[in-house]
Amino acid sequence: MKKFMSLLLTMLMVLSLTACGGKTDDGGAGTTTPPAESGDTAGDTSGGEASFSGSYLMGTGSATGNYYQFGNAVSTVVNNVTGANLTVNATGGSTENARLLGSGENEFAMIQSDVYSYAHDGIELFDGAPITNFKAVTACYPEMVQIVVRKDSGITSVADMAGKNICVGAVGSGYEVAARQILGAYGMTYDDINETFADQSTAKNGVQDGTFDGMFLCSGYPNSNVTEMSLNNNIDLVSIDDEHMEILLKDYPFYSSFTPETDEYNLGHSITSVAVKCMLVCSDTFSDDEIYALTKSIYEHLDDIKEINAKANYMSLDAALSGIPSDLHPGAMRYYEEQNIEIPDYLK
Repeated sequence: MKKFMSLLLTMLMVLSLTACGGKTDDGGAGTTTPPAESGDTAGDTSGGEASFSGSYLMGTGSATGNYYQFGNAVSTVVNNVTGANLTVNATGGSTENARLLGSGENEFAMIQSDVYSYAHDGIELFDGAPITNFKAVTACYPEMVQIVVRKDSGITSVADMAGKNICVGAVGSGYEVAARQILGAYGMTYDDINETFADQSTAKNGVQDGTFDGMFLCSGYPNSNVTEMSLNNNIDLVSIDDEHMEILLKDYPFYSSFTPETDEYNLGHSITSVAVKCMLVCSDTFSDDEIYALTKSIYEHLDDIKEINAKANYMSLDAALSGIPSDLHPGAMRYYEEQNIEIPDYLK
């Protein structure tokens, strides 16, 4: 009877251990792990390949503008490669895009590097109300500050704008700020010109009908509105000379000097101005793995983007960080480091 009771107790102990899933030293058989929820990658250290999925909005610009068209090219390729649903959203441009990111209404955006800097620093268009919940993924292409004047205006330099009727851009636009900065480099303010605040379409019409002697705009080169104006051969573009270029580059590090390689406006001469960078940015809520996979999909399929939109010809791994003021997303950083791209300290 004692032997029977002893055997029975032994069997009960074995059954108890099995039911409790006793853990072995090597984490193998006997270890129980709760099943992961579908799509739940938080804390995943399994070493699986990083992926980008889900449905998101990308703020761009007007439906006929460069941002919308370029954003559509990027999203088309990213979606084809990753299976995600990144949808282009027509917006009012960089300033609105920063605010849409800040409110969480959009998760991605195309933004000028100067507006990016203003939003993060809480200055200019975002005075006292910084928006810092988004990070850089990559620089895309240069956006040239184009200073368009009527040939009969007598304006051959920025200094000649004194006393002239100039459209400086829409209130709250990035290029209106650029107009002030460029005038400032020449020791001028709006007090020295007859300024008008209006959008690009209104400015174009005003230059064509003689209401304005000149206008400022910031856009990828060439710009369709300027191309249209150039067909009548009654406009010119003003360059920024070396002396004042040096002042601008020193005071505003998000600018770079830009000289188009071709004469798309048939001016008969080259032009040089400052340029900012069109950047792709994302909400800081994305994981490192997600933005790593997104960045990889862009650069490993860059030729496909180039086939859709020629402005992608400005893109390369070597230029991926050019003009980005700060706060590179760690996932993008990881991809660039794998490609042996040196990351400046100010982006970390």
